[in-house]
Amino acid sequence: MHRFFVNRKSIIADHVKITGNDAEQIRKVLRIREGEEIAVLDGLGWEYKVKLTEIKKGHVTGEIIFKDFKSEDTKIKIVLGQGIPKGEKMDFIVQKATELGVNEIVPLKLERCIVKIPPLGGLEKIKRWQRIAKESSEQSLRRFIPSINTIYDLSQFCDKYKDTDLKIVFYEEEKKKGLKKFLNEKGEVKSISVIVGPEGGLSSEEIEIANSYGFISIGLGQRILRTETVALSAISILQFIYGDLGGL
Repeated sequence: MHRFFVNRKSIIADHVKITGNDAEQIRKVLRIREGEEIAVLDGLGWEYKVKLTEIKKGHVTGEIIFKDFKSEDTKIKIVLGQGIPKGEKMDFIVQKATELGVNEIVPLKLERCIVKIPPLGGLEKIKRWQRIAKESSEQSLRRFIPSINTIYDLSQFCDKYKDTDLKIVFYEEEKKKGLKKFLNEKGEVKSISVIVGPEGGLSSEEIEIANSYGFISIGLGQRILRTETVALSAISILQFIYGDLGGL
């Protein structure tokens, strides 16, 4: 069944009205017909089974025939602070991190970032990443869309997430403390903040800043991994140990 996130205001009583790109996708791309059913999500935990009653250019309406609520779609809260890489790598990271159940993705402007951020703070980039996260959430059967709201510098990120249970900054120069041993020493964890550098990693000065906020420098082994590989490997490991990756 095709799934679509909509604004909560689009759900009135027992009816749903879908407009914009999603309406055109239903009408022209997917060619769904009146009488067929879709799933509609409000991003707040509610999922609705909707029987389409009218399909017109620019809007689609339907009747809610069943609804179900879940307060969360992952056992562990993970925040990814990702140094912005060049090209389309950030698109890939957003897509896959969403599939893996990350709750928040915070693009970071770090010392070795090659990407130039425009004066308005990369608003168009943020909108693009939000759209990718929405589409990935629909595809991966999530009830919630990871938040991607603004681009932070390192100190802003560390200060905002300094109270999470587990705080990790991945550093390729860290040879003594690996992720496996570090996690084996930890007890119950409900929230995790992770910092991953862009191409070239983080500078020693940035590592010192992160450490000053309680982030622990961790290595991932003897091989040097690309930034997108670090992010997705780390999230996968954390979800396997603390979350729901791998099933019950």
